[in-house]
Amino acid sequence: MSSLSADVESVFRLVDREIWIVTAATGAARGGLTATWVSQASIDASRPLALIGLAPNHHTAELVDESGAFGLHLLTAAQADVAWNFANGSGRDRDKFDSIAIRTGATGSPLLETCLARLECRVFARLETGDRTYYWADVVAGGLEPTLAPDQQQPLTEQQFFRQASDDQRRRLIEGRDQDIALQRPLLETWRRELPELLRGT
Repeated sequence: MSSLSADVESVFRLVDREIWIVTAATGAARGGLTATWVSQASIDASRPLALIGLAPNHHTAELVDESGAFGLHLLTAAQADVAWNFANGSGRDRDKFDSIAIRTGATGSPLLETCLARLECRVFARLETGDRTYYWADVVAGGLEPTLAPDQQQPLTEQQFFRQASDDQRRRLIEGRDQDIALQRPLLETWRRELPELLRGT
């Protein structure tokens, strides 16, 4: 890692993002992944919006494209095992819901029965940017898990998740990240080359 990369990484590490589980389904196919690129996209409480960024090579991104909907879930600090389940491998190869209690939401997305909070979202716009597809969505339902005690109502964060992982899990997370970077970097570079000159800032 270059000196600049290390310096920039040290800045980004000051931000400890929440871990989200993104789920989607279409027909008999269902999938989910662990994500951190999730944000509230409106300050208008009467019309809540969410924005997520997913790598286009992921199974869940394909399901969001086909269904036009997704579920979002925050986990408690004690649910690192659930985050690992959705971070490990691809839904093309295994059913990540096999040992997870779920129900079907109003949008058709699978919803985790046990979590800190959940949102149901319906996509109304998307933007492809090479290595990420961004989805803007109306939040049509959601809320906190009412049975949790106040001391259990802090969401699991990225750094907590990494600290709780075993050495083997950390190694596999890093390998998966590096594989994604190798696959996605050319997609981003192609997208940037094809941007109109005005948008490139040149």
